Amino acid sequence: MTTPVPSRPHTADQGGASGTHPDLAALGERLRETEARTGVRVDLFVERVRGAERFVPDDATVTGEPYEQAGFAVRIRHGDGEGYVALNSLSGEAFRLGVRAAADRAGAERFGTDGLAATVLRAAGHLESCGPGVAVAAPSAELLRTARSSALRAARGTASLTSVSVSYSGAARDFLRLGPGIAHLEEAQRWHLVSCRAVADGTGGPVVGYRKAGVRDIGAWESGLDVVRVGRDAGRAAVAKTAGRPVTERNVTLVIASGASGVLAHELLGHPLEGDVAARRLAGVAWREGERIGPAGLHVADDPGLAGGWGGFAHDDEGAPARLRRLVRDGTVTGFIDGAGRQRRQSFRQPPLTRMSNVYVERGPDDPAALTASVGHGFHVARLGGGRVHEDGTFAFGAVDVRRIRDGSLAEPVSDAVVTGHVAAALTGIRGIGDDFAMGSPAACAKYGQEVPVGDGGPTLLVTGLDIEPSHASL
Repeated sequence: MTTPVPSRPHTADQGGASGTHPDLAALGERLRETEARTGVRVDLFVERVRGAERFVPDDATVTGEPYEQAGFAVRIRHGDGEGYVALNSLSGEAFRLGVRAAADRAGAERFGTDGLAATVLRAAGHLESCGPGVAVAAPSAELLRTARSSALRAARGTASLTSVSVSYSGAARDFLRLGPGIAHLEEAQRWHLVSCRAVADGTGGPVVGYRKAGVRDIGAWESGLDVVRVGRDAGRAAVAKTAGRPVTERNVTLVIASGASGVLAHELLGHPLEGDVAARRLAGVAWREGERIGPAGLHVADDPGLAGGWGGFAHDDEGAPARLRRLVRDGTVTGFIDGAGRQRRQSFRQPPLTRMSNVYVERGPDDPAALTASVGHGFHVARLGGGRVHEDGTFAFGAVDVRRIRDGSLAEPVSDAVVTGHVAAALTGIRGIGDDFAMGSPAACAKYGQEVPVGDGGPTLLVTGLDIEPSHASL
């Protein structure tokens, strides 16, 4: 029996404060009455993002500044007509223009829009009461320089780094969702991300060590140790790759480290189980609830409330509560990612899509060290990079920090690589599930041209029947 990964309710650093002000509820009821009286449905999404960016390039000069972005989207439906307009302004004139244009496109040009514009402007005013942004909470310039120095020290005496840069980005997002009988205000969804890119000269050309770390609560970085560790680990990763050589092998066995296995969960299980992807077979499989797709002991979930999850949120962008969804139990499909609580958008400019939050594989019964020891010839992958699943079910992942396994022991490093295979075959090729667990690196998931923050995680996995080949660019 596996031990589930514990989850918890949302805290303010993940989902921020949320709720419905009495005045907003009254506006939602007014839109309900408008629809009942005129047949015109109006849906509004208003968003404000406050953030900060800092960048420390090779010369250690710190650049970057705070920023603010705000705008709204209004959708009006009337009969068979629909109008959708998005504007990057929250002024009264912008609301009047947006509502009027959406009404014209929906064929509701006779609908009185001035009163409606006043209504949505009044609703948007509630964003002004939301808390300040994250600019003042960004890591100090000195701390970012220290992270860069940590990368340089990691290479001292072994190999020289030709380039080291460190960057920070942070944002606080507030949004308002208003519609007929719908009124939801979400405050201060926060993200803070630090990354380091270290470049060294390898045997086959430049190699890159890259590390990133993210938190939803800036207080988690109070000591500064995690920020400095990002630089140190990036420098060490670049040095370790200098002696790596490219490999091309078919039908290999991989031991995928805890944390890295989350990318496999996201790409091979999360996307195929998104409702819209499943309906159109865009991942090359047509799974049904109750169908066996993997080994017994394989348990997978999507949880917006997962502790430390980069993709966490309390309510989706339609204002619906987001709760844990069990996707796979004992290798059998038990649910899909769709419906209320899973509608997300990159910004006010795009419509909401069915999206993942934090997808993870739960702990299994196996000792991770024993999984590696069981492999006579194969590869150990410490990190998986960006991946993609094609409509025929084939996939490709970037494999980073890879070492050979010889007679059950880790051996020499190899160059960054690409792991390929087929979704269905890879899942049935899972031969071991470790009893450890780690969250992967913060990530952004691209779908239909939109990117949203997501998290993933899992234990050590042993997977057979995959192919490995050189990547076109070292990651």
